Amino acid sequence: MTSRQQLNARAALLISSCLWGSVHAAEPVMIEKPLWELGLGGGVLVQPHYPSSDEYQTRGLGLPYVVYRGDILRIGDGGAARAVAAENGNYELSLSFAAAFDSESEGNELREGMPDLDFIFEVGPQLVFNLGKFEFSDTSRSELQLALQARAAFSTDFGAVDHHGYVFEPMLRYRHYGAFHPQLEATVSLKPLWATRDVHGYFFDVANEFSQVDRTPYRARGGYFGTGLNFSGTWHISNKARIFATVQTSFHHGAKNVHSPLFENKFNAGFGLGLIWSLRESKQKIMR
Repeated sequence: MTSRQQLNARAALLISSCLWGSVHAAEPVMIEKPLWELGLGGGVLVQPHYPSSDEYQTRGLGLPYVVYRGDILRIGDGGAARAVAAENGNYELSLSFAAAFDSESEGNELREGMPDLDFIFEVGPQLVFNLGKFEFSDTSRSELQLALQARAAFSTDFGAVDHHGYVFEPMLRYRHYGAFHPQLEATVSLKPLWATRDVHGYFFDVANEFSQVDRTPYRARGGYFGTGLNFSGTWHISNKARIFATVQTSFHHGAKNVHSPLFENKFNAGFGLGLIWSLRESKQKIMR
């Protein structure tokens, strides 16, 4: 959903190309990278309990760090996991994945007494168009992409899995390598989101059994959910270590279910900061 904090979220910085002197279209820049990397990552995330919530939760994370750059399966390296079906220099057709953390209703004023929100994951096809690759006079480079993403949404408490409809999330993404400094990678993305009724209902439905004086019954409708504007940045300390930070914002102005008693804010912001340390990598190199 628009507030989701992906596990490989990277940090935030908006880049204006006018800071970089002359610019011209460039052929794709291929860099030799290891086929796989293994390491450790740790950090902290601050995020709303659910989209539009006025209450936030903070999570400390310590996770394995995995990157795999196969011809078909790709994990990490600037994006979530995906399975590539076809690609060339202009487009990529792949199967994409996304995930969001769970949230307990206890401690949330509006959802008190209601079922917890479980861990959410999404899977579905995406078609990515490479709109442009650029080189700048300071030797930095960038790329602009449009991704058309349609995914099925599921929730799980790791005991059962429930289907919650579908989302359509086109994304315009600008990524700049060497922004302000050769070791800085910066990304900004814009992601409007539409979803079916069941997705909206997972967050904003109020069943009769959970109604109260200030929480009247409500049945959500499908349609526009909101728009995410996300900024991220990664500072490469060395070939083995990097610091990442992220700011993920979501705007719910005009969202379909602003009248739900569980809807609070038309604007949310989440933050993340962490460190990744690569411990091992393959001897086999690929051009990516």
